[in-house]
Amino acid sequence: MKRLNFRDSRVVFATNHGKAAAARSPFERVLNASVDEAVIDSDSLGTFSGEIARPGSMLDALRGKVMLARAITPERFVLVSEGSFGSAGGLGLLTQGIEMLLLHDSVSGAEVLEQHIARDTNFATAVLREHDDLPRFLSRIRFGSHALVLYPGGLPTVEHVHKGLVDAAQAKRAYEECKRLSPSQTVMAMSDMRAHVNPTRMKEIEACCELLAARLATLCPACGSGGFGLVATVPGLPCDVCGAPTQRARAEKHACVLCGKNVERPRADGRKAADPSECQWCNP
Repeated sequence: MKRLNFRDSRVVFATNHGKAAAARSPFERVLNASVDEAVIDSDSLGTFSGEIARPGSMLDALRGKVMLARAITPERFVLVSEGSFGSAGGLGLLTQGIEMLLLHDSVSGAEVLEQHIARDTNFATAVLREHDDLPRFLSRIRFGSHALVLYPGGLPTVEHVHKGLVDAAQAKRAYEECKRLSPSQTVMAMSDMRAHVNPTRMKEIEACCELLAARLATLCPACGSGGFGLVATVPGLPCDVCGAPTQRARAEKHACVLCGKNVERPRADGRKAADPSECQWCNP
């Protein structure tokens, strides 16, 4: 079995939203690898603004993008990206994103996955009813440098959706049109989360590319292939008071994408005990 080497390679980032720019610096610096871009119709697999539903998991979406890429490029290494956004912890007070990358090797069939929790995000949605609601929402989403999506409330998203709005006059016109068309006289607003019109998201994708490049440069202790890294966590972190195992991770499982070699390692953050509030005995 020939080892998998990503150094000095050529990678094609398959995207519809200019994401290759986020990968070039990390991949060149860490791997001396070049990153080119191939345009795919990723919107056919689902859109943030809801015109096309996104069935399945983020991994399903990533693999769907790889299939689209394989139809147009013969390059060995294809890189694709997927993002998901929502409230942190389900409380609705803070928002966060998950950026996930998949690098696929057409020769071995290996998949190298990496993900990054994006704490800095302008993700937001709102129902606008009054004219004053629009400028307040624009200030929330860093409008101007970041784009806006508007569509009429009470109508299917696919109808009369306005995406990529970055000009205030344009946004106002779109707002008035949406309100006129809405059966409920409301306008649905959201931050445009497509990477090419959202610099904050592009920075988070670059942060994920840094993690992936480092992973691709990490060699398997058994076969010497690149891509060795974290694949799962091992529960059982002991309670700091009673010592009973909790569902918190006590260790990390690192594995090779080619030969399957896996190693259990201590938590990267060095944490040795769980808070008693997370213990089923101290806090039943």
